[in-house]
Amino acid sequence: KNIAVVNATILAFTAFSIAYELLHVDVERIIRIFESPVPTLTSAILAFDLLARLPSDLIHHYESLVPSNPVFYKACTSGVAYTIGDFISQVYQGRNLKTLDLPRCIRSGTAGFIGHGPLCHYWIGFMETYLDFGGAWWGTGFKVIADQTVWSLYLNAVYSFLIGALAFRNPADVWQDVKTTSWPALRSSWRFWPFVHTISFSHSVPIDLKLLWVDTMEIVWVTILSRVANQDDKKEPENAYELERDGDFGVDPSLEIALSAQAEELARADAIPRDHPGLINLADLKVQVPPISQVFQVAWPLLAMWPLLYISYQIEQFLGVGAA
Repeated sequence: KNIAVVNATILAFTAFSIAYELLHVDVERIIRIFESPVPTLTSAILAFDLLARLPSDLIHHYESLVPSNPVFYKACTSGVAYTIGDFISQVYQGRNLKTLDLPRCIRSGTAGFIGHGPLCHYWIGFMETYLDFGGAWWGTGFKVIADQTVWSLYLNAVYSFLIGALAFRNPADVWQDVKTTSWPALRSSWRFWPFVHTISFSHSVPIDLKLLWVDTMEIVWVTILSRVANQDDKKEPENAYELERDGDFGVDPSLEIALSAQAEELARADAIPRDHPGLINLADLKVQVPPISQVFQVAWPLLAMWPLLYISYQIEQFLGVGAA
């Protein structure tokens, strides 16, 4: 009960602090509007207009801040996104205020702050410099492929090592987990990110907003995975396995959900013995890289995105959006 109270207090304080930081200026403006001698209907219209413009105003404010210290602000962006993503992942796993692992959320956010934000800042800059090919429509496709192969594997390794270091795990065990999760990370990523990145790496998203867009979509992706996994759980609630190892698999939130779902499938199919001692870990999942033919079957989004790239490029040219 004490843990539940502490967790609820921390969550409430965090939510209030974020809401105050984002909204206090506009709330004060709305109060001044209603305190003015303007008629009530006019005041209501002005207040509604102010609230309607709030999202775009926040984005423009963020965009104006980033150039002053891009690495720091993008690190903060990823830190917040990974903290929220891990929180959603834990909620999917059935945790409540008593069992919520806030240190795990902090570790995930710290890994996002240290590893994802700063590294992606330089990675996006590299792609814009060397993989843009003068603004050619197919240049975005090469960016997506590079991001979804080499860079995705690299980020998975960095994230796992950071989480392992923050949890004081043996580096050899972390490296084994990195090798085990590399293929599941790619397979899970290809279900969503190639289509998102046709927008992320296009010229329609300003370079200072690209990471904000990616991190926002990360939260959306974790939410989608969580919802799908919860629906599967409701269909088959008889699973009696505890599906975690020391609270988590030590991977990013979206992959955490995918691996947990795979563990549940194995448990329901009795692929893991009923007398299995302790908690299910990555070794029990028996993850193996499939033959090349199966890899190509899973990688179909990397092929399907090309027509979308061409169509979106033509729309950009018609609207005069982005660079030529």
